[in-house]
Amino acid sequence: MFPTDYDFKSSIESTSTKTNAQNKVGRNMKFDFAKKRFVIEDGVNVETSQVDAIKQWIELFIRTELNAYKIYSDTFGLNLNKLVGYRLPRSFIVSEIKRRITEGILNKVPCAVSVTNWKFDKGTFYFTVKTNTGEEVQYTYEY
Repeated sequence: MFPTDYDFKSSIESTSTKTNAQNKVGRNMKFDFAKKRFVIEDGVNVETSQVDAIKQWIELFIRTELNAYKIYSDTFGLNLNKLVGYRLPRSFIVSEIKRRITEGILNKVPCAVSVTNWKFDKGTFYFTVKTNTGEEVQYTYEY
């Protein structure tokens, strides 16, 4: 019934390991979020380095509103609608934004291992994302 030349054990092991979408970034084209277009030089799309690709993934995750676009899964994106603008304690808002960003990055951004060094200053968050290769990506988010 089953082929004798196929190693089922190794295929099961390979699917059971953590896939954080995820242990490599792959090829990514550079995207300019300010101009809302891909960067093209001499008629060719510009590829990014791994660190720049991770920055782009973080930017995309933070800019994407949760459940707003059918092309993304129901867990991709950030929902801050019930936090910002409501009369909630500032410490609660800051900690909840940190939690949502951290969980989202660790689950949806390729190669992200940890999110540390959080700083908050007048509506701006600063944090560091460590990759599986040991590189650190500095990121700034304004809400």
